[in-house]
Amino acid sequence: QVLPLSPSSTTKSTSSSAMFWNKPPAPAPAPAPADSSSISTSRINRRVHLSSYLEHPILKPSTRKVSNDDTIYDTVFQTTNGFALIIRVYLPVDTTRAPSMTLHGVRASHNWLDIRMKVIGYAPISSDQRWASSNLKLGDAVYAVIHHFQLTPPSILDITDTNLKRLQKTLSPPTRPTPGTANMRPSGPSEATNNPTMGGERAPTVEKKVNYDVEDYEVDALIPPVPSSFLKIDNMPLSELQQILDDKTTLQSFIDETSEVKTLKELKQSIETANVHSAEANLAHEEKIEGLCAEVETLKQDLNSKIEQYRKLDAERVAMTHPPDLQDAIKELNKAKKDAYRESEALGNQWVESGGENVSDFVKEFMEVRLLYHTRAAKAERLENSM
Repeated sequence: QVLPLSPSSTTKSTSSSAMFWNKPPAPAPAPAPADSSSISTSRINRRVHLSSYLEHPILKPSTRKVSNDDTIYDTVFQTTNGFALIIRVYLPVDTTRAPSMTLHGVRASHNWLDIRMKVIGYAPISSDQRWASSNLKLGDAVYAVIHHFQLTPPSILDITDTNLKRLQKTLSPPTRPTPGTANMRPSGPSEATNNPTMGGERAPTVEKKVNYDVEDYEVDALIPPVPSSFLKIDNMPLSELQQILDDKTTLQSFIDETSEVKTLKELKQSIETANVHSAEANLAHEEKIEGLCAEVETLKQDLNSKIEQYRKLDAERVAMTHPPDLQDAIKELNKAKKDAYRESEALGNQWVESGGENVSDFVKEFMEVRLLYHTRAAKAERLENSM
């Protein structure tokens, strides 16, 4: 359980550098992840999560909404080494999904951060299942993450947020509290990016836009430049420096303890951790993706078969509906005209040979065939004249 500070120990400062920091009572370790067979959906609804965060006795004064809806919030805090940081919290509308947290406005290295400054080291929010099984409220989770960053601050490589950079210049390294005390000071509403009009600039509304591509320049920006000098070495007596150079073990230990080397190792570890998380996430979807690929291949074959069938039927349709060649049409009409003429002549001969009875029936039938003959002859003649 996260133990909040009593109201008497929480003070407000009207100074622009008022931030909360200190070693607050350590939150209890996150519950161990439950077995997959026992994981169930969290019974804590979204309204309770938000209330635990926004009404948290320590986090509330330093927390502001930065999105149009109620999904993204910023909380400003100060680490024990004097840096002001912003933890950006995203609570999905879908209560079955875990919240996510990132350090906003800085580039830093820490074993809890990936290259996108997303918090990956806090187990309860590492997956939807762990979040559901942890039964933690959002306020407790945010408090635990901030507490960890306060006591083990990340190595800050660059401050990218203008307001945060301006605020950082006003801060002086905090005086560590005496053991057993905790005077975490909440920041006032006028600070960092929480102030919509700080310095005459309105903080932009956060857009929920996700970009999964990492450019080379982003990686390069995280790597600190090679120092032009090392003050510790410059101020070291020659005899002591010679002793370090003569002992390879001491030399290696000295190099490993330099802040530049530590920063690089932290960066390397954060990248490796992020790669492992990405690989595990990909492997978790391997079976589903293979099933989808097999289904797509089957649908592709069915589609190809139907396309081939469609092409055959379409060719037949074109052949049936395509206007005939003019010469072929004239030939067909002339042939049909001759057939009608022969049929009318045969009718006349047959009537004469039969004795000439039923004149009216003969005339009717003869005229129908003869009319067909003249119609076909007229059509053939018109087609010939149109060429």
